[in-house]
Amino acid sequence: MSEKQMNRWDDQHLTLSQKLNTLKDLTEIERGPIIKEVMALLAKYQPNLLDTENAFDFPLNLKRRRWYDDDPYLWAMFNTLKCANKNSLTKVELFLSSALANQQKMMG
Repeated sequence: MSEKQMNRWDDQHLTLSQKLNTLKDLTEIERGPIIKEVMALLAKYQPNLLDTENAFDFPLNLKRRRWYDDDPYLWAMFNTLKCANKNSLTKVELFLSSALANQQKMMG
């Protein structure tokens, strides 16, 4: 992928991006605890990201609908991750790797 093509925040974090995209195939009930834990990690490592003022920086573009825009919890998580630092993103990636592996085991 060329630098010109890498224009989204998650293009810089391909493994994390792949893990996040697997959430698309989970049900809302399966995703719920994962989203909650991701937000808890962000609150622990970068509590300022969850300030009310930062919520207004999250654009909701009605013309460009992504798969996670229809779920307010996913939307908030993705937009918070967009502002997170590398350390926080690494923590989230490690958590998602573990949580999704456990999800796979439970599904059979």
